[in-house]
Amino acid sequence: MHLFETEEGDKWVCITCGIEKEDMIREKKWEYIFDNADQTLRCSICGHPDYEIED
Repeated sequence: MHLFETEEGDKWVCITCGIEKEDMIREKKWEYIFDNADQTLRCSICGHPDYEIED
């Protein structure tokens, strides 16, 4: 999960949305802060984690 600083506050973005929304992220000048692999985090765009954990 990538953390970005935005005009609306910090937002977590999953790997998939980070790729799909790369143009929007650049256009809005979101500043990349760091990555975190915590599976409890949810993407602010799609609402899903980076990976689904199978039981």
